[in-house]
Amino acid sequence: MVWVITSDFQNKIGEYESKAKTPPKDVQWCGNDAVMLAWEDEVHLIGPKGASLRYYFDGWVHLLPDIDGVRLITNDVCEFLQKVPDCTEDIFKPGSTSPASVLLDAVDQLDKKSPKADANIRLIRPNLLDAVGTCIQAAGQEFSVHWQKQLLKAASFGKSILDLYSSDDFVDMCEALRILNAMRDYRIGLPLSYDQYQRLTSEKLIQRLINRHEYHLAIRLSNYLRLPVSKIHVHWASQKVRTSTEDEDTICHTVVSKLNNKPGISFEVVARAAYDEGRSHLATQLLNHETRAGKQVPLLLAMEEDEIALDKALESGDIDLVFFVLLQLKKKLPLASFFRLLTNRPIATAVVESSAKGQDQELLKDLYYQDDRRLDGANLLFGEALNQTVPQTKTDKLKLAAKLLGDSKDPTSTLYTRSYAEAQALIRVQAGLDHDFDAHYAGLSLNETILRLVKNGYGKRAAKLQSDFKIPEKTWWWLRLRGLVARRDFGELEELSKQRRSPIGWEAFFNEVLGTGQQKLAALFVPKCTGLSAQERSEMWVKCGMIVKAGEELAKVKDVNGLEELRGKARAGEAAEIDRMVAQFRSRR
Repeated sequence: MVWVITSDFQNKIGEYESKAKTPPKDVQWCGNDAVMLAWEDEVHLIGPKGASLRYYFDGWVHLLPDIDGVRLITNDVCEFLQKVPDCTEDIFKPGSTSPASVLLDAVDQLDKKSPKADANIRLIRPNLLDAVGTCIQAAGQEFSVHWQKQLLKAASFGKSILDLYSSDDFVDMCEALRILNAMRDYRIGLPLSYDQYQRLTSEKLIQRLINRHEYHLAIRLSNYLRLPVSKIHVHWASQKVRTSTEDEDTICHTVVSKLNNKPGISFEVVARAAYDEGRSHLATQLLNHETRAGKQVPLLLAMEEDEIALDKALESGDIDLVFFVLLQLKKKLPLASFFRLLTNRPIATAVVESSAKGQDQELLKDLYYQDDRRLDGANLLFGEALNQTVPQTKTDKLKLAAKLLGDSKDPTSTLYTRSYAEAQALIRVQAGLDHDFDAHYAGLSLNETILRLVKNGYGKRAAKLQSDFKIPEKTWWWLRLRGLVARRDFGELEELSKQRRSPIGWEAFFNEVLGTGQQKLAALFVPKCTGLSAQERSEMWVKCGMIVKAGEELAKVKDVNGLEELRGKARAGEAAEIDRMVAQFRSRR
């Protein structure tokens, strides 16, 4: 008993009693409104409202459902059972008077040169557009080439009479039928219906032909549909390298001569097929013809061709690809073997060095050691020493750096060794300062250490550091000046003003002291700025608020204009003195 209901289990659509004594071997949908039961050699088709048909076969039958029907396969035949399409029924039903049926009859009358053809067209003229569309749809549902041609001929006749009609549907149907008729040929054996072809798509149909090794038809179909043929050639080549019994050089020559200069060809796919078959030499030969390094390199790595893979990546100029190869090689190779690969490959070495600087300091040390780059290795240790917080650890790192440079032939190594020794000495001094003054000096540079000592009032200790580390005199005076200014030790600054000379000049003292607001103290340094012009010294006196002194500087060089400009800046008492200087010059004239 077959019972058909709606998907919500509320309404019964049909009921059928098969009266069979054994249950069916298979049950399938046929379309969307019929059910098919199959026994060994018997098939029952159950339509809406319990209607049924029975089919009998000579042997065992198998059901293969499809989107618009069911295929019935036996040892002898393959049949397709589907509901008659509405468009086909509309045209071919006995006694049909539909516009499409009349249009088909009009074409038949036209072939007979009968005047009834014109009468039929006038009869269906208001519905001619629908008749043309129905004929086109019916042509797609036909498996008979004769009736395909007749229906398309009727549609062509009808659309030629219409004033405005887009022929896109007609052209598309003609294209589809050419493809379907080629597929239905017994030598191909793909009897697709039009609905199945629309659901499958042209690309999937071509893929089915490729899988059946129907390469010639697949290429012709791709050209007809204006689709790329590269994957067809690649599939052919892959099968060639898998199954051919010829020697590898002959196979390579055959494949390359066939595929060379064809757009979109990936020799990497063919090479991978050869490698999967155990033909490594052939795979390497084929990869030489692959123009994209990004396709070559992964397969070369899989084939253990590490040096070739690295060279191909370097030749491509793609740093990301080079980095990928190096990362893969570092994972699978011992460190010594990995470094040997970098020998005579400066770009690869630079990539490893660049990536290791921020991620793997130990790898960087090993790289410098392998390349005998003692100076770079020492600098790396020096950088690590600077980042340490424990003085003893810093010293140990610096000792290692100095030891590394011990046998170096680099002429600059002596300078670096001396610098490392001075750094160790500074660390010891800073540790002593931290202990003596209970302050934080560790981690400061030498100049910062001296500056902080001066600021904190330990000038003698600062002077000793200057002497021990041979700090240049100019640097020492600058540090001393800024430390005293920061400490606001104006007494010491006044004592310095009594010195005969200053390695950094006296203008620096003037500017630094004036910045603290001490105009009177800053004025002590103006007469010492003998290297400046009178006008510049005059401006310095003005900044100290001493207008008369500024005027005297200008009077020495007889700058009357400068005096007149200075008068505008003077106060009442000072203005009189400036006027006296100006009048004195004018009376002499």
